[in-house]
Amino acid sequence: MPSDSLPSVDALILDMTDALESDDVPLWEFVWRLNAMCPDAQTPDKIRLARRAVTQLLGQEYGLWRGEWPTGPVAPLTEREVQQLADDDVAWTDPESASVLVWLRATG
Repeated sequence: MPSDSLPSVDALILDMTDALESDDVPLWEFVWRLNAMCPDAQTPDKIRLARRAVTQLLGQEYGLWRGEWPTGPVAPLTEREVQQLADDDVAWTDPESASVLVWLRATG
């Protein structure tokens, strides 16, 4: 794949499956993985693709949790935090600057 060509949403989900099966995954890991797969693609495009992948996973066996670094998830996101996440790209790219750290966690 060319370094600026993004994979399909299904390919990204498949690529993240091992990580998701073994541990909780912070949202920024999706974009960071895309940074490795297609370093020349535009960051907003990577974030859009990561959001689509996470949205699909939320319809399955996963939920969004807020957490702390490095200990990970501590509680499900509140409705306010979910709304904030919808408008906040920082949580997807820069955990050090994010107002809330968000993990994808298996619910089952």
